[in-house]
Amino acid sequence: MSIRKLLLVLLVIPAAVSAQNYMDNPMVRIAMDTYAAQIQENPDDYMPYYSRAKDYFKYGEKELALADLEKAIELFPRKEAADLSQAYMLRALIYQERGNFVAALDDFNEALKLDPQSRFALIGRADLLYENADYDNARRDYEILLRQDIRCQEAYLGLARIAYHENNMGLCNDYLEKAENANPSNPDFYLQRGIFYESTGDLQQAANDYVHVLVFDDGNTQALAMLNNLAARAYKQAIDAITAGIDEVQDKGFFYFLRALIHKNNWHYTLSINDWNTILAEKYFYTHSIFYNRAYCYFHLGRFEYALDDINMALSLNGENLSYHVLRARLYRIAGEYALAEEELAMASTFNPADVEVLQQSGILAAEQGDYEKALRYYNETILNNADVPYSYLLRADAYEKSGDPTAATHNYELMVAAPEAEPSVYTLRGFALAKLGRTAEAEEWIQKALSGSSHTVTGEEYYYAACLYAMMGQKAQALHYLEEAFKKGYGDYYNVYFEYDSPVSLEPLRSDPEFRTLVQQYSSIF
Repeated sequence: MSIRKLLLVLLVIPAAVSAQNYMDNPMVRIAMDTYAAQIQENPDDYMPYYSRAKDYFKYGEKELALADLEKAIELFPRKEAADLSQAYMLRALIYQERGNFVAALDDFNEALKLDPQSRFALIGRADLLYENADYDNARRDYEILLRQDIRCQEAYLGLARIAYHENNMGLCNDYLEKAENANPSNPDFYLQRGIFYESTGDLQQAANDYVHVLVFDDGNTQALAMLNNLAARAYKQAIDAITAGIDEVQDKGFFYFLRALIHKNNWHYTLSINDWNTILAEKYFYTHSIFYNRAYCYFHLGRFEYALDDINMALSLNGENLSYHVLRARLYRIAGEYALAEEELAMASTFNPADVEVLQQSGILAAEQGDYEKALRYYNETILNNADVPYSYLLRADAYEKSGDPTAATHNYELMVAAPEAEPSVYTLRGFALAKLGRTAEAEEWIQKALSGSSHTVTGEEYYYAACLYAMMGQKAQALHYLEEAFKKGYGDYYNVYFEYDSPVSLEPLRSDPEFRTLVQQYSSIF
């Protein structure tokens, strides 16, 4: 178990309260009001500051936690050594997160002066030293931990990491084996080992460990997040690990559900549908989310009648889900049922009128009917509420262009070119904007930057976008090349490939070409 998680466990985080909405919980509000009243009544009492700091830390309010901790530490009586030690540890974690290594180390040292046997302070200091490549001192702390407890998995894992960095793989594997043998039923060990394996590039072992965590605890959100992120660059490894996990558990429904989502998130829609079908056939679950997810897959496979049946079922079970109404609106739009599509989007907007997808789809629906003035109102509202969504500028530019306002279109393409460079997805969109401005050489530079993989894992979707760009620029050979690369990556979005047309990003210029049709047919198995 990591020091952070250990402290969080010590602080007893209520599972029902999230960091995002903690003040919506009446018990939390009462607690915060109580702390404030206690501080006002007795400003020299350390306890309300310390208690409030722990709560702030739990809910992600690190700056507020730090302020209260500094006041609490100032007021702490030295006789309360155990609590004061934990206060220093908590502050050390905040400093560590902010990149202040010196301050964090000082606080861990203070914690250990107050409580020299503190397992948690030793783990924290050792991990901090390791992160800063001070392997000798980190090793010293890990060895102290083992003298305290020969079964300390955190120490063995720490020593394994050091051995790896010292290129001693035999010793590394020996420590990993000892760590597992010390407590083979501890899910957090497998989580931490998975993170270690991922850092070394052993993605299959990492995936296996994340799944092993879920075998013990299928509600472990960190393992789920790590596995989902891993799947984006190691899809096969993630799927293989989940498939093996199915054989390890009696209640297999969760693993089928997880595998279905991984398939879906990586554009393997047919495989995802197979798992949704298994869940329903075996009666593992019967929930609206199954029908929505299967409808989503059918939609992207171009099987619109099946998608409509499933989304209708999802909405009959849960009619208050924004995404469900948006998907049905898109299905109605494809069928030319514009009035029904508008009704669905209007219903979706009642749940969140500023939602990006609702506003964008409303604009697309209006543009498809030739009402560019209405479309622009929606795109303007999208940008007003969500200025950091670059695709909205591309949609707005496209609407201006089609409405006969090239000056406004050019301005929006220029805004797209000027967007921050941080996100790889922006590279592709900047390429489209540059191409529209006639700056094709620059457009190619940005699309190649998106495909370089220097800052991220290149997905099939990005190859698809590259194909769209080259198709728009009239470079058929390049467009087909990148489309094939997308297919090789498993990009199975038949809707985008064959049906999406009223969008600034599409393969519409290619679809009548025999070579395009031949290529799609060649890879038809992924659909």
